[in-house]
Amino acid sequence: MSFAPTASPDIGLLLDGRYRVEELVARGGMATVYRGHDERLDRTVALKIMHPHLAADPEFLARFTREARSAARLSHPCVVSVFDQGEDADRVYLAMELIEGETLRAELSRTGALTVREALRISIAVAQALQAAHRAGIIHRDIKPENILLAEDGRVKVADFGLARAIGSSTSSTSATLLGTVAYISPEVVTRGQSDERSDLYSFGVVLYEMLTGVQPHTGELPVHVAFQHVHEDMPAPSLRTPSVPRQLDSLVTWCCARTPASRPRDAYELLEALEDLAATLPAAVLDAPPLVAERNGTQDVPHLTSALDDAVLLEDAPARSFPAEAAPEPVAEDPDASTRVVALRPPSPRRGRHLPRGATRSPLAVRAVAALSVLALLAGGVWASVRWYATEGPGGDRAVPSVVGAPLSEAESALEARDLTVRTAETYSDDVPAGHVVTVTPNAGSELKRGDAVTLLVSRGEQTFTVPDVRGATLDDARASVEAAGLTLVEDDPAYDATVPKGSIVSQSAEAATLPEGGEVHVVVSRGPEPVAVPDQTGKTSADAQSALAAQGFRVRVTESFSPTVAQGAVISQDPPGGTARPGATIGIVVSKGPEMVTVPDVFQRPEAEATSTLEGAGFTVKVVHDKGDPVFGLVYEQSSAGGSQAAKGSTITIKVF
Repeated sequence: MSFAPTASPDIGLLLDGRYRVEELVARGGMATVYRGHDERLDRTVALKIMHPHLAADPEFLARFTREARSAARLSHPCVVSVFDQGEDADRVYLAMELIEGETLRAELSRTGALTVREALRISIAVAQALQAAHRAGIIHRDIKPENILLAEDGRVKVADFGLARAIGSSTSSTSATLLGTVAYISPEVVTRGQSDERSDLYSFGVVLYEMLTGVQPHTGELPVHVAFQHVHEDMPAPSLRTPSVPRQLDSLVTWCCARTPASRPRDAYELLEALEDLAATLPAAVLDAPPLVAERNGTQDVPHLTSALDDAVLLEDAPARSFPAEAAPEPVAEDPDASTRVVALRPPSPRRGRHLPRGATRSPLAVRAVAALSVLALLAGGVWASVRWYATEGPGGDRAVPSVVGAPLSEAESALEARDLTVRTAETYSDDVPAGHVVTVTPNAGSELKRGDAVTLLVSRGEQTFTVPDVRGATLDDARASVEAAGLTLVEDDPAYDATVPKGSIVSQSAEAATLPEGGEVHVVVSRGPEPVAVPDQTGKTSADAQSALAAQGFRVRVTESFSPTVAQGAVISQDPPGGTARPGATIGIVVSKGPEMVTVPDVFQRPEAEATSTLEGAGFTVKVVHDKGDPVFGLVYEQSSAGGSQAAKGSTITIKVF
């Protein structure tokens, strides 16, 4: 954002009765930023108020609210915290952490290229922010120097997570704003409109290039010209622009900015590890060296090594004009792999027809000239030997191992062979790297080797998988043992009733794949046995009807008989269970009435009342005594309701009359 005038009609407003707009800080293409005060929590905040044309777009409002909520859940020391989001009349705003300092864009505009140490310090903080965001499922989509804030106390903060997505579908930016964004856009966003975590890493790589060189890698008059270069041109090494950049950082930038996402770091964590390793291993002289920017004359120039002849002192009496034309200095071919150029001389060749007559002597000046030429010839021979040593055993023979982790094997081999390195391969299983892609490279990317040295590529065979055993019909314990022996995990799904598989055995198992990776889940369904069915209540029904109804439900019937003074003979007195459910084939017991039990009535005529009562009760009857002639005088039975010797239902009532 560019600094704006200090006057604004929004200053003094109280948003949502809580946030006081106090001072205009900056104005950008999408929003205006103010210093504000949260009057509820009594703290200073940054208030980002979207421009009115955005606030009037319902689609933008919905997406902005969603993305703001996601960003508010992101809490990390290297991320600008989002405190709140809201709408007040026609103003849509964010309340955020206020960072006292400046943007990385302002820093680069003021200083140009940064030292390697400062570039790595800022890069590590940005990578930490990206790692936290990607772990939370948030992609930034607009990593650029304007969104990287440098606090006065040295902290580095990344701002506007998720805001690019909210704005992207609802705005048509000015060309200047678009150009600023396109400078950091990844090829897949240009060609497919799709982005993921590795798109953020590409944008980060462009920012790192700019920190190291002070300029953007791709430029053009129109945004489409810049986008075309991102899609069709490889990222140039920063050292071509700034020779003081070490080769390891060249590799890191081109790794992040690979045109295919699969060739970039797998994630922000892998990038962070590489950055921290460089910060810990690069010499202090490299980390703190002032950036050395090469002059540009149509092509990138590189610094020259000083020729050995530059330090040679010619004899005083051997002026340059005494040298024959054939002895003029002639530069040798430049080593294409070296970042330096060496100058050498060829020894002079003798001129024909210039031999001295026999017996003639050379003048002192001629002798000294010949001596000078001899010295130069020796020096030239030494320089040529130095050139050969430089290009083979010395620094010119060094080859930095390129970063090929994650790349297809064919691409990795081509990259290594292009640097005259020998390729060796080995295979391993990998859960993260697709089959046929490089898992690791030994020595590590950035290591310096000589021509012909070997680099070992560990190539992924894909995930290691194990055959899923068939455990259908096995008991649960046996199934678990078989699955775990195969390196897999048994997971019990909800059990199910099954009429054929015994209770506790496996009814079915998941069949999505014949093989699974180590620890893969094999889901099984355990049998609960046959599904229970309702048991109809047959109490009071005839024995025949009851047995027929129960058999129709798949039950077996057990019949017993019992006397009943209340249930008619042949009817069901009770059943077990009396109702509810039971599994098919279970036995249901019914008790069928035999009617009342008949017993012989004792003859108690003319017996004392007490004796008669005892005798009848002992036979199983209930006795009712009637004194119908007044108080008894003799106390003898003179009449009984059932004659002695007759049959009556056991438990029935016998009435006796006593006088």
